[in-house]
Amino acid sequence: MKRTASLILLLAMLMLTGCAAQEMPETTAAPTAAQAVKRSQVGFYFDTVVTVTLYDGEEGLMDEIMAACDRYEKLLSKTVEGSDVDRINKAGGESVTVDAETWEILRRAKEINQMTDGAFAVTIAPLSAMWDFTGGTQRMPTEEQRLSALPLVDDSAIILGEGNTVTLPKGAQIDLGGIAKGYIADKVAELVQGRASGAVLSLGGNVYVLGHKPDGTVFNVGIQDPHGPSPIASVSVTDISVVTSGIYERQFEKDGVTYHHILDPKTGLPSQSDLASATIVAKSSMDADALATALIVLGRENALQLMQEQGIEGVLITRDRQVFMHQTNETFQLNMLVDIPVQ
Repeated sequence: MKRTASLILLLAMLMLTGCAAQEMPETTAAPTAAQAVKRSQVGFYFDTVVTVTLYDGEEGLMDEIMAACDRYEKLLSKTVEGSDVDRINKAGGESVTVDAETWEILRRAKEINQMTDGAFAVTIAPLSAMWDFTGGTQRMPTEEQRLSALPLVDDSAIILGEGNTVTLPKGAQIDLGGIAKGYIADKVAELVQGRASGAVLSLGGNVYVLGHKPDGTVFNVGIQDPHGPSPIASVSVTDISVVTSGIYERQFEKDGVTYHHILDPKTGLPSQSDLASATIVAKSSMDADALATALIVLGRENALQLMQEQGIEGVLITRDRQVFMHQTNETFQLNMLVDIPVQ
């Protein structure tokens, strides 16, 4: 359903290319008070490029992080045969016993589904499978196919039982693509906590920053301009997650109409709201992951109301390039890079 929008880290340390894992020590000399050993590694998991940068990270920490990413991909990916999600989707209405972590993600997904009045739904899988936003085929469902799949989109129909059992109605399927990367970012951040002086964990549009840069300053995470190739703003943060979702990331044009990948679970069509992107700043990257998508579906007015009611912090950008911010605890500093007023 989602996905990950382009967050640009305004740091040269993340300007890496390619998908093959590689480790690159920044310094070979012994670090001083103003110098830290920086290592970055890039991998490809969850159908996205994963970039991890550590400052003064413990020996072996990078290997632990990549091993965790590999484990979670095998556990949570819809396309990996034998994963928990794959087994749930192929169960034909029968109960499946899953890992405790999978069960917990689904429990929270159901809560966010209720919180957002269905704007976020993991059961959107039958509909999202009918669209191709990345393969170049411009595949989309017929009206008949879309309408026949809509009744299957119902997160309340997911039954979570004792002993980590999950039961879906026959024909229903789930896709954790809109929440799993956030959960994984949270778990990787737990691995890193206290074991590096600073870290930037980037899983597509999910970024988790820990500690500080070697000079003692906080990190800056960029927010993509929905109408251009450059960032429109950045947020200065530490020890927190920044997640952006945007309608500009994956799309195609057909017969003069542009279709983007953020589907409205109630229609099965790309969201028609006035929002182009939503950035959430939160301790829980899992929550931020799901909410960033949901807010775009809800639209500016309903999104701001939900943010106020639930204490959600972040930045919304409309299709006509207006910028709205909601902040309650001053967990981030917004730095506008273009001359647009913040409302």
